[in-house]
Amino acid sequence: MPTTASNQPVLILIHGATGNGRMWDPVRRHLDARWRVLAPDLPGHAARRNEPFTLEAAVATIAAAAASAAPAPVVLVGDSLGGYTAMASAAALPREQLKGLVLGGSSANMVGSALRSLLIRQMLVMGLGSLLGPKRLEKIVAKDMRGIGLSEADIAAQVGAGLNHRAFPQAVQALRGIDFRARLAAIEQPVLIVNGGQDKIFVAQEAEFLAVARHGSSHRFENCEHGVSIRRSAEFAALVNEFTARVTTG
Repeated sequence: MPTTASNQPVLILIHGATGNGRMWDPVRRHLDARWRVLAPDLPGHAARRNEPFTLEAAVATIAAAAASAAPAPVVLVGDSLGGYTAMASAAALPREQLKGLVLGGSSANMVGSALRSLLIRQMLVMGLGSLLGPKRLEKIVAKDMRGIGLSEADIAAQVGAGLNHRAFPQAVQALRGIDFRARLAAIEQPVLIVNGGQDKIFVAQEAEFLAVARHGSSHRFENCEHGVSIRRSAEFAALVNEFTARVTTG
């Protein structure tokens, strides 16, 4: 079937907690020009920072993005909170439209030691935010972005779109206690699980998540921490390109 504007595959890129859709800029420039790309801001983030973040509201955002692209086939690509949102959104999209999911840094149920680690990070984020204020915290985040090799233009785009550390505890609350392995087990479409080798929380449960995926595969970026899409943007984009071509052909 020839590719037209209506059936060209659409990637819906879903950002992580405290960020915004501009976090995908470094990935987008390496994506195949055949794919159309949507990168919405989730509730509680960027221009929507005055809205509370809930998983239900996030799912509604992704469902609306998919509806805007219909009838084109859709691939959901999420990192961290975005990966969890993708898993939660799968059931809300038409079965014939959703072709697959790429899930970065989201192969863990937020219970036990995984939840404790996340709560420690929450205390750190909120503590720094209260002590320093949002603007000084943004400078620290920008410095960290430089440390992983982001360009000044990409840093400025993310900071300019709005970073919101106050969304972090809302995201933690939304995820805690949910059995995402069960959510993943119910997904009929192909799934690619991507983790950084040093991202211990998610590596620890990766095999359990992969075991329940009906059509699952995985990729590990060794010597990489959490946030694989931003730390290994070109390589992550290459995985997305290959996966999208495979699941949307035919």
